[in-house]
Amino acid sequence: MSEADPRILEALQAVPFWKRQRYWLEYLGLRAAAGLISLLPWRWIGPLASCVGSAFFTLDRHRRQVTLDNLRSAFGSRFTEAEIHTIGRKSYGVFARTALELLWSGNLSHAVLDEIITTEGLDPMPEHGAPSRPALYFCLHSGNFEWLSQITCRHFGTFPVIAQKLKNPLLGPLFDGWRSALGQQIMPQKGAMLRTIRHIKGGGKMGMLIDLNLKPSEGPVVIHCFGHLLTPVTRLPAELALRNNAALVPVTCLPRSDGGYIVRYLTALNVTSESTIEQIAQACWDALEPDLYKHPELWLWSYKHWRYRPEGAAGEGYPFYANTHEEYQELLAEREKLS
Repeated sequence: MSEADPRILEALQAVPFWKRQRYWLEYLGLRAAAGLISLLPWRWIGPLASCVGSAFFTLDRHRRQVTLDNLRSAFGSRFTEAEIHTIGRKSYGVFARTALELLWSGNLSHAVLDEIITTEGLDPMPEHGAPSRPALYFCLHSGNFEWLSQITCRHFGTFPVIAQKLKNPLLGPLFDGWRSALGQQIMPQKGAMLRTIRHIKGGGKMGMLIDLNLKPSEGPVVIHCFGHLLTPVTRLPAELALRNNAALVPVTCLPRSDGGYIVRYLTALNVTSESTIEQIAQACWDALEPDLYKHPELWLWSYKHWRYRPEGAAGEGYPFYANTHEEYQELLAEREKLS
């Protein structure tokens, strides 16, 4: 991080003195942790992450409650209560491993990726791999989602990664460095939508997470998850596919028996001019959901995926934190009219 970066200095000066000191401590602590993690052999990270994840699962009371209630809402009686707790604990370990491996990213090279990763679905190279074909490779917060862009760039060339805006401005450059370890371009969040559209129109490729819960005011599209839960998600992949003839390619990251990963590129979705935004968004989720039944521990269950619930009987079975929201009810009513 360049201390002379005027934007970072300006952002720091805008916060109170004690918060500024906290931000510096967070920066120094994270940088020191990354330095230590990068010294470890990669195969040590998995066992370390399991210990870290178990500790946080035990201590993080609120997020543990979110995790367990999400699992109950999604799967109903499919799992026993003991199994729900086991899945939740393992999910914490998977996320801890993703975080630690992100800190380890300074060690990445194409040779290292080839050792850690087995890639499926690219032999022979499908049509979406052509240099001039725009494509969106989409995934869930599942497995090591942080490395999926690095892996995809390994096969299709570098593409922009949208920078995450963090409260602590000192941390942004650290994360940008880890996420661009193999040369990816970091796209500032400000103006990212317009840049993304231009990039795809020019035949570019991008990666995208599709399971973020959006506010009703952010123009989402509502989809079904696990058969009965409704959630508002981004319509951007569907919009880009319809307007630019971009291929929509589901990507999964699954565990390998020796501790590595299997990255699987599934068949591109069948999108036609008659497809609706709602149909495409639902198809994106439907392509990836089956793996959550096979490997439920891989998803980020501690995230509040279902913040909004319908009114009345339709809202039964949602997690404890879900609430009704007037603007969301209007969104559901509009959806009902179109169906």
